[in-house]
Amino acid sequence: MFIGGEPLNNQVLTWWNFVADNKAEVEQSIINWNNGHERFVNVDSDMKRLPAPELPRGFKG
Repeated sequence: MFIGGEPLNNQVLTWWNFVADNKAEVEQSIINWNNGHERFVNVDSDMKRLPAPELPRGFKG
């Protein structure tokens, strides 16, 4: 979901369920998600938690 407002002065990257300012932040988010970091709260659901996919080769950030 994107919400309107003042334009950002920097690049915004999106990959899977992550939004970040640069490639390094996306990579760290993947690691954090896959390791169950407290930043990503658990959702009470019968569905299995999916691991984040790796960035595709050539992903630009």
